[in-house]
Amino acid sequence: MSCKAFFDGSSFLNDCGIGYVIRDAGGYSVCQVGAYVGRGDALKAEYLALMALLQHMASLRIDEAVIHGDSRTVVYQVNGQTNTRRTNRFRVAIMRMRHFLLDHPGWHLKWIPRAENGHADALATEGLSEVRSKRRRRSIHRGAECTAGWGRAPLWRG
Repeated sequence: MSCKAFFDGSSFLNDCGIGYVIRDAGGYSVCQVGAYVGRGDALKAEYLALMALLQHMASLRIDEAVIHGDSRTVVYQVNGQTNTRRTNRFRVAIMRMRHFLLDHPGWHLKWIPRAENGHADALATEGLSEVRSKRRRRSIHRGAECTAGWGRAPLWRG
């Protein structure tokens, strides 16, 4: 199957939401996801969104895809267009995603302007709505531990 995919991460008051959309060659939505993924900043949310999308695409056995994201930092680092310092807190995740893309040679990661990524952005924001509504009701919330699915090691350090 050939497709286009879009991902985005969102953060508000140190809570992270992710969103992604997978569309078939005709432009029809195969799936769309918006989810709360725990505590962190906007960059962490972006990496988690891309990781979740890659895992979902692999489970669907998608052969060819152009994956779009509006975070230049994430796209360029995962593509190897920007150097990733050894001290980068996301280095392990970046390297795992690079290897994941190498294992799927029909997948290509591409940067797009934010204005072209509205659907994934809306889903990421929707992922935050659950925790926001809990705060309004004064519920206690504890962030979830998020892992890559390539073992039990967390995607990031810090």
